Amino acid sequence: MIDVNKPVTNPELVKIMDEFLKERSAENEFVLIESIMQAHFLTPVKIEGEIENGVIKAGSAISFKMLANNAGESFLMAFTDWEELGKWSREKEETFILTYEDLKSIVENDAQRVKGFVINPYGQNIIITPELMEYFSQRKSEIVIKKDTNVMLGQPANYPHELVKALSNFLKENREVESAYLFLAHMEGEAKPNLLLIIGFTGEKAALFPRIAAIAQSYLGKDEYIDLIPLNTEFGKEATKNATPFYKRKKWGLFIS
Repeated sequence: MIDVNKPVTNPELVKIMDEFLKERSAENEFVLIESIMQAHFLTPVKIEGEIENGVIKAGSAISFKMLANNAGESFLMAFTDWEELGKWSREKEETFILTYEDLKSIVENDAQRVKGFVINPYGQNIIITPELMEYFSQRKSEIVIKKDTNVMLGQPANYPHELVKALSNFLKENREVESAYLFLAHMEGEAKPNLLLIIGFTGEKAALFPRIAAIAQSYLGKDEYIDLIPLNTEFGKEATKNATPFYKRKKWGLFIS
């Protein structure tokens, strides 16, 4: 439950946003997503009615104040603290304290009118659209292997042939994917092993990884999950050094797969 008597401040999130904007690495992205999803934000509202002892009386009308971009699209505002809100307005503003899930729900329920929300529009200006929200929801499909983390890799005893077939068919239609490796990984600190996909690709992973994870999930049990990491990471390169990919795009000849 949100403590409305406690000032809203997000110094760690502000720091993480600044670090991400300086270096858009996979690890910084992962930390940023986690931090956004756990933060509380100040969102300006317009209240037409009476407020007594901090409680809005029945019959009052509430609407969210929004910003519009150059295309005329409207976005909710989510400020990390009062200082950031003051960059937008020096007036005494009514605000709600909302979580990421609150903001996501508002956007989803009014998708025709609200195109997302923007964190600190006069600061870091991080814009969260429905497409990014979908990517966030798949964040557990990708992990960041930190240095000095012990990971045991092997092959699944019951090899998931149907999963591999479905993934291979999908990857053939996506020419940015060059190779894919499948492992059973048991990471330090985790109770049981899980499947791990290492993907070699070009371009952006934001659109690719959630789609791969969605396909894989339909072949997994209720308590099973799959992690994805890029091949071009230190861990990805080391893990695949002597491994054989289950999928590899052919680059020469007429028969390109």
